[in-house]
Amino acid sequence: MDLTYLMLTGSLSGLVSVLLHSVLASAHTAVRPGAVIPPLQVSDALLHMLYGTGFALLFWLSWGLAAVVDVPWWVRGLSFGGLCWVSFAVPSVVGVALARGLATATIAALASRWATTSVIAGLACAWSWDRMA
Repeated sequence: MDLTYLMLTGSLSGLVSVLLHSVLASAHTAVRPGAVIPPLQVSDALLHMLYGTGFALLFWLSWGLAAVVDVPWWVRGLSFGGLCWVSFAVPSVVGVALARGLATATIAALASRWATTSVIAGLACAWSWDRMA
Protein backbone atom coordinates (compact mmCIF):
# COMPACT_ATOMS: atom_id res chain seq x y z
CA MET A 1 0.00 0.00 0.00
CA ASP A 2 1.33 3.41 -0.93
CA LEU A 3 1.79 5.48 2.23
CA THR A 4 1.48 8.82 0.45
CA TYR A 5 -1.90 7.91 -1.04
CA LEU A 6 -3.17 6.67 2.31
CA MET A 7 -2.02 9.82 4.15
CA LEU A 8 -3.67 12.02 1.52
CA THR A 9 -6.86 10.02 2.00
CA GLY A 10 -6.65 10.55 5.76
CA SER A 11 -6.06 14.27 5.37
CA LEU A 12 -8.99 14.69 3.02
CA SER A 13 -11.23 12.65 5.30
CA GLY A 14 -10.43 15.07 8.14
CA LEU A 15 -11.45 17.97 5.92
CA VAL A 16 -14.63 16.20 4.81
CA SER A 17 -15.64 15.58 8.42
CA VAL A 18 -15.21 19.27 9.28
CA LEU A 19 -17.28 20.28 6.27
CA LEU A 20 -19.95 17.72 7.17
CA HIS A 21 -20.21 19.12 10.67
CA SER A 22 -20.53 22.64 9.29
CA VAL A 23 -23.43 21.57 7.09
CA LEU A 24 -25.10 19.74 9.99
CA ALA A 25 -24.68 22.76 12.28
CA SER A 26 -26.22 25.02 9.64
CA ALA A 27 -29.15 22.63 9.21
CA HIS A 28 -29.62 22.52 12.98
CA THR A 29 -29.73 26.32 13.08
CA ALA A 30 -32.23 26.40 10.22
CA VAL A 31 -34.54 24.05 12.11
CA ARG A 32 -34.07 25.76 15.48
CA PRO A 33 -33.67 29.51 14.83
CA GLY A 34 -32.37 30.30 18.33
CA ALA A 35 -29.56 27.72 18.21
CA VAL A 36 -25.99 28.96 18.21
CA ILE A 37 -23.46 27.52 15.77
CA PRO A 38 -20.10 26.94 17.43
CA PRO A 39 -17.50 28.87 15.46
CA LEU A 40 -15.32 26.86 13.12
CA GLN A 41 -11.91 28.31 12.45
CA VAL A 42 -9.26 27.49 9.89
CA SER A 43 -7.09 26.13 12.69
CA ASP A 44 -9.84 23.59 13.50
CA ALA A 45 -9.91 22.40 9.91
CA LEU A 46 -6.12 22.11 9.81
CA LEU A 47 -6.11 20.22 13.11
CA HIS A 48 -8.67 17.72 11.82
CA MET A 49 -6.69 17.31 8.60
CA LEU A 50 -3.52 16.69 10.63
CA TYR A 51 -5.39 14.18 12.78
CA GLY A 52 -6.59 12.40 9.64
CA THR A 53 -3.04 12.28 8.30
CA GLY A 54 -1.68 10.85 11.55
CA PHE A 55 -4.61 8.47 11.65
CA ALA A 56 -3.71 7.18 8.18
CA LEU A 57 -0.06 6.75 9.21
CA LEU A 58 -1.15 4.75 12.25
CA PHE A 59 -3.46 2.66 10.05
CA TRP A 60 -0.55 1.97 7.69
CA LEU A 61 1.77 1.08 10.58
CA SER A 62 -0.81 -1.39 11.88
CA TRP A 63 -0.94 -3.00 8.42
CA GLY A 64 -4.55 -2.04 7.96
CA LEU A 65 -5.56 -3.55 11.29
CA ALA A 66 -4.44 -6.93 10.02
CA ALA A 67 -5.41 -8.67 13.26
CA VAL A 68 -9.08 -8.30 12.34
CA VAL A 69 -9.66 -11.05 9.78
CA ASP A 70 -12.59 -12.23 7.68
CA VAL A 71 -14.58 -9.00 8.01
CA PRO A 72 -15.64 -6.47 5.38
CA TRP A 73 -13.59 -3.30 4.98
CA TRP A 74 -16.20 -1.11 6.66
CA VAL A 75 -16.12 -3.18 9.88
CA ARG A 76 -12.34 -2.81 9.97
CA GLY A 77 -12.67 0.94 9.38
CA LEU A 78 -15.33 1.42 12.07
CA SER A 79 -13.29 -0.64 14.53
CA PHE A 80 -10.12 1.33 13.92
CA GLY A 81 -11.99 4.64 14.00
CA GLY A 82 -13.66 3.78 17.27
CA LEU A 83 -10.41 2.65 18.86
CA CYS A 84 -8.62 5.82 17.80
CA TRP A 85 -11.48 8.04 18.97
CA VAL A 86 -11.53 6.41 22.41
CA SER A 87 -7.75 6.44 22.81
CA PHE A 88 -6.88 9.85 21.33
CA ALA A 89 -9.86 12.18 21.07
CA VAL A 90 -11.84 11.40 24.21
CA PRO A 91 -8.96 12.09 26.63
CA SER A 92 -8.21 15.36 24.84
CA VAL A 93 -11.83 16.52 24.92
CA VAL A 94 -12.18 15.57 28.59
CA GLY A 95 -8.95 17.38 29.43
CA VAL A 96 -10.05 20.56 27.69
CA ALA A 97 -13.50 20.34 29.28
CA LEU A 98 -12.07 19.96 32.77
CA ALA A 99 -9.51 22.72 32.30
CA ARG A 100 -11.95 25.27 30.90
CA GLY A 101 -15.21 24.29 32.58
CA LEU A 102 -17.12 24.01 29.31
CA ALA A 103 -20.87 23.52 29.02
CA THR A 104 -22.21 20.05 28.32
CA ALA A 105 -23.51 21.05 24.87
CA THR A 106 -20.06 22.33 23.89
CA ILE A 107 -18.40 19.15 25.12
CA ALA A 108 -20.89 17.05 23.15
CA ALA A 109 -20.24 19.13 20.00
CA LEU A 110 -16.47 18.73 20.35
CA ALA A 111 -16.75 14.99 21.00
CA SER A 112 -19.03 14.50 18.01
CA ARG A 113 -16.66 16.44 15.73
CA TRP A 114 -13.78 14.18 16.72
CA ALA A 115 -15.93 11.05 16.51
CA THR A 116 -16.99 12.02 12.99
CA THR A 117 -13.38 12.63 11.98
CA SER A 118 -12.30 9.29 13.44
CA VAL A 119 -15.08 7.31 11.78
CA ILE A 120 -14.72 8.96 8.37
CA ALA A 121 -10.92 8.60 8.44
CA GLY A 122 -11.21 4.97 9.52
CA LEU A 123 -13.67 4.16 6.76
CA ALA A 124 -11.64 6.02 4.13
CA CYS A 125 -8.39 4.31 5.12
CA ALA A 126 -9.98 0.85 5.29
CA TRP A 127 -11.65 1.34 1.92
CA SER A 128 -8.40 2.54 0.33
CA TRP A 129 -6.48 -0.33 1.87
CA ASP A 130 -9.03 -2.89 0.66
CA ARG A 131 -9.09 -1.40 -2.83
CA MET A 132 -5.31 -1.42 -3.19
CA ALA A 133 -4.67 -4.81 -1.60
